[in-house]
Amino acid sequence: MTVFIAFAEADRGAAETLETFLERRGHFVELDNGEAALRPVEDSDVVVMLTSQDFARGSARLRLEQRALDAWADGNLVLVKLDQADAPVGLRDLPFIDAIHPPHREDAWGDVHAAIEEERRPPTAKYADRETARASAGAPSHDRLPAGPAHARRKRGGALNVLLAALLLPGALAMASGGAIWLANRIGPRPGTAEDLLRDIDKLGTRLGAPPGVMVWLFALALFVFAVSLVLLIARLARPSGTRGGRNTAGAAAPAPVAAPAKPAPVFVSYARANAPLVLPVIDAAQKSGRRFWLDQSNIEAGEGWAGEIVRAIRGAGGVLVMCSSAAFESDHVKREVYLADRYKKRLVPVFIEDAAPPEDFEYFFAGVQWLKLFETPEPERPAAVLRLLEAA
Repeated sequence: MTVFIAFAEADRGAAETLETFLERRGHFVELDNGEAALRPVEDSDVVVMLTSQDFARGSARLRLEQRALDAWADGNLVLVKLDQADAPVGLRDLPFIDAIHPPHREDAWGDVHAAIEEERRPPTAKYADRETARASAGAPSHDRLPAGPAHARRKRGGALNVLLAALLLPGALAMASGGAIWLANRIGPRPGTAEDLLRDIDKLGTRLGAPPGVMVWLFALALFVFAVSLVLLIARLARPSGTRGGRNTAGAAAPAPVAAPAKPAPVFVSYARANAPLVLPVIDAAQKSGRRFWLDQSNIEAGEGWAGEIVRAIRGAGGVLVMCSSAAFESDHVKREVYLADRYKKRLVPVFIEDAAPPEDFEYFFAGVQWLKLFETPEPERPAAVLRLLEAA
């Protein structure tokens, strides 16, 4: 695990002090002022971002913000404030460690160390969610086989085969014992008859403590079970693999049913909560055409609930509709949603609901993307205009 300390060049002194503190406690630390190209942040890494007034003015701010958001998406970001300046948009509402007062920074560095150690715990639901993310992106999972109806049928079918094989054993033992008794009767001056064979089997049962006549019936039952189990086992093993378990699972023995056409994935709508009166009527009207949209109207905080529900929604979305406005460009939620859309390679569809110039970080994400100035469209025509843009995007 590597601890990356992201900082503005003017804050190098604080970064180097923290580096020394963490290295003495066994961490491998790299300083990152955004000027050198470091390797990408991995799942096991932690990014400690030192925010300050100088950071907000730094030339490498956008690059460091992207690395910080990478770490946040994986739950591996530790935010530290060196002064009263706000963190960059997208990070302002996240929890932070207060290192504003230099005389108390030793205590703050201890809090940073504790936050890093928290990442060394055994895997939790957060790491399980990462496996889902890898699977949705086509990456191999490190986990167990998926459970489901077909998997359960395969397990039941295998258990039945084992049971049938086990039921062969008493019959095989009865056949071996009866064969040995029959051979003993056939050898000698007077070959034994079938009655002699049954009498000797009954004598064997009497010697083993069974009542008279019982062993003969036990032998007959064992041979009957042997015959039935053998027939069933041979029939199951000879059946094509696609039909084992009672159903056609490979399509070899029966025609596959015609699948209904899959519905397009819902479009995720990213918007500032202050713009809900403008956004919601347009989306409600557009949904009546049959197009599906995903909106968060619960004002989820930026903790585990947000990082779980919103991240899953964006990963499964058929695109991200960004309702742009001055409030949206100042929204931490919108900034993170746009970043996640880019991270998961979802098409961004910017729709301007007011005349607002996007900041440079949003311009980066919107480069080469078709925009719609919805505020210039008559209000009754806005839902149709949004739908046409989604079709063309």
